[in-house]
Amino acid sequence: MKATNFVLDAPALAGVSAGRKPAPAANRDPVRTRPLTLLQRLDRWLWQQHVREREAYLAQSKDIFELEARMRGLERAVDSRYY
Repeated sequence: MKATNFVLDAPALAGVSAGRKPAPAANRDPVRTRPLTLLQRLDRWLWQQHVREREAYLAQSKDIFELEARMRGLERAVDSRYY
């Protein structure tokens, strides 16, 4: 098996070796500093509820085989499709 050799002189890493500090977090993504809107908070809460219900359902499995079957069922369910 061949080990991967990393090139440290690559143009993408030129600023890393020069000792420059990264930009402050406030300058990188100004959208994240804004407070969430009511709909965004509601969406986040509903998603967390969905995840909790799914985790509780999976936690009821008796063994690894049942857990895998439940996971397959959730993956193949109609509501998990995103297209």
